[in-house]
Amino acid sequence: MLDADLTLGVAMTDAKGDRSKRRGAQDNPDVYVHVAQRRPDGIVIRGTKAIVTGAPYVHGLLVMPCRTVTADDADFAVACAVLVDAPGITMVARPAGHPGERAATFSSRYGQSTAVVIFDDVFVPWEPVFLEAEYELGGTLTTTYATHHWHSCIGARAGFGDLLICAGALMIEANGLDPNVHGHIREAMVELITIVEGFYACGVTASTYAAAEPSGTVTPDAVFANIGKLLLANQIYDMHRLAHYVSGGLVVALPGPEEDHDPVTTAALAAVLGGRDDIPARQRLEVSRLIEDLTASYQGGWYSIISLHGGGSPEAMKREIWRQYPIAEKTELVANLIDRGAAGGRQRSTRQPGKCCATGCQPPPPPTEHRALSGAPRTTTTTDHAAAATPRRGPP
Repeated sequence: MLDADLTLGVAMTDAKGDRSKRRGAQDNPDVYVHVAQRRPDGIVIRGTKAIVTGAPYVHGLLVMPCRTVTADDADFAVACAVLVDAPGITMVARPAGHPGERAATFSSRYGQSTAVVIFDDVFVPWEPVFLEAEYELGGTLTTTYATHHWHSCIGARAGFGDLLICAGALMIEANGLDPNVHGHIREAMVELITIVEGFYACGVTASTYAAAEPSGTVTPDAVFANIGKLLLANQIYDMHRLAHYVSGGLVVALPGPEEDHDPVTTAALAAVLGGRDDIPARQRLEVSRLIEDLTASYQGGWYSIISLHGGGSPEAMKREIWRQYPIAEKTELVANLIDRGAAGGRQRSTRQPGKCCATGCQPPPPPTEHRALSGAPRTTTTTDHAAAATPRRGPP
């Protein structure tokens, strides 16, 4: 794919059907992509992927399972690459944004297309088949991809948050308000900034603690990637609310852009819909339309939903945080404090006689310099009875 400069889309989220039933128990097995036939020269797949981002604009699709697979569902443990023009593939797609709509200040030029992709007996030769009935690997493949995807979502939504912060600041200025004077406006802006920079910081941290893989790729830290995606998924609606709050009520009854050139209404609107004397009314209207497009339009609602469910629901992120977080390591830290009496009260002795810490009374090793993106864990050293340097967190 890289050598040919081809663009690859990921077909991961299945239609799923009845969520209370596993794949093999569905009345219609085609709500999940599965192997329908095995041939000497390849496999034939059937099923439906419900959310495929960018599908009409890519050269090929990477088909992956989206849930943990059991032995009973082995036919659904399939991962393969297939060209979008392969016989048997049908895409039902939505447009990317709203080209040509003058009121769509942002989405008339920038958009994201998604599609339902139906696989109707699509033949895939063996060479681009990466997983076929190895159900034990299905969960690992799913969560590994999800870590990368959620990490990229953090960057995307942080950019979206930047648009809201900057547009909000412009509206505050056009409205004649000063956050340094009007505390309620400052408080709302600080909350919006905190939300955006909070989940963005998780993305930066996931990059810093990334692990280099033998293949040469780099995997973000799973805990921070999941926390960042969970934060933005839950707080996207708060971001919209805060942008509305600092912008004022003009967005509610915003005249359409066609009124900007209507000789009957242009002058009157300019006279009454302006804010500060030194900021033209048209500029205030343009910023208001941007905020409407980002938050209060059909496109704005879609941004909210894709932020909540894109790449998996918040429940999947919570499960992965719990699965990946080093609870045992944290528990051992408290146990060590109790052993040393640092926690107060009676000492709890679990070590061998004469040993007060994990390595005994040994000189500490020199500190190990942390290298971002090298896969080397961050290390810490102590001088109290010389505990050895231990990693904060191992590779995901």
